[in-house]
Amino acid sequence: MRNAFDSIIGNNAVCSTLSRAINSNTLAHAYIIEGSTGSGRHTLATRTIAAISCANKSLSDKPIPCGECRFCKKILENRCSDITHIGLEGDKVSIGVDAIRFLKGDIYLPPTELGVKAYIINDADAMTIQAQNAFLLSLEEPPEYVLFFLICENSSALLETVKSRAPILRMEKISASDIEKYIIENEPQAAQLKFSSQNEFNELICAADGSIGYAISLLDQKKRKGVLENRRIAREFIDLTSGKHNSEKLEIISSLGTKRQEICDRLSYIQYALRDLILLKKSEDAPLCFYSDREKACELSTHFSSKKLLCMFSATEGAISDLDKNANVRLTLINMLKNSELI
Repeated sequence: MRNAFDSIIGNNAVCSTLSRAINSNTLAHAYIIEGSTGSGRHTLATRTIAAISCANKSLSDKPIPCGECRFCKKILENRCSDITHIGLEGDKVSIGVDAIRFLKGDIYLPPTELGVKAYIINDADAMTIQAQNAFLLSLEEPPEYVLFFLICENSSALLETVKSRAPILRMEKISASDIEKYIIENEPQAAQLKFSSQNEFNELICAADGSIGYAISLLDQKKRKGVLENRRIAREFIDLTSGKHNSEKLEIISSLGTKRQEICDRLSYIQYALRDLILLKKSEDAPLCFYSDREKACELSTHFSSKKLLCMFSATEGAISDLDKNANVRLTLINMLKNSELI
């Protein structure tokens, strides 16, 4: 079987599923592609369209998509008029009915360049209920040349009636070693950073959390600085809670900042750290999402009981919820320490 997704890192199960469908000409007319930003969702959709449109797909000595024919070039360079992107516009937080309605007529206009007409709906989980219901009319019985890709982070936000008409393909997190290999080979900045600061590079790989796209974005020094600062504060918070006097623990609050969203972001990083420590209490080989140094994380986990870590995680979650409800910042953080049994 010829693999249409050799250039995609990881996600072997998803790629095999689509490759089989392409090779056997049994591709569904719609797919929901679920995964985090930078996980390769758009690449998967685009290469699927290229694979079925490739002029050289019948040649066994050519990869699919070949990347050389005029169809592949137009699709992979995002220059094809038969591919339509739909998604959030401006500062809108949802996709309304108006963004979907034009599909009703547009899908019946045949393709002009390819044998298919593809619609990539970005942030599909941001569609309102009304928009999803309007989309159902187009999704149920589209013309045979139409192909839909619904790109989302969490398919649970989609109606069951939508999910029942489109198989869900879940993107997997990419291993840290694969992310490192890819960005070193493809991004000159990555090699420079690794050479100049191995520790900062390791932090970047860990912060990427299985996303090549996010790892690449963190090569931007300004964006990386904020993320690394949040990670530093989260580590400091965990360190300070492992054995300080109550008066010193109260001082931890000031390290979290003063802005509500900034504090919520940093509490989320603290939750990632706590999650690692909780898992390490069960197995030293547990996969980590926050700590880049497993040995240090294992040693740190011995300073807490499992009960204490779970208590802190729950209290942190409660604080984020209260801050989202506009609760008093300082009082919320003091209550978080109390609920964590830290004071």
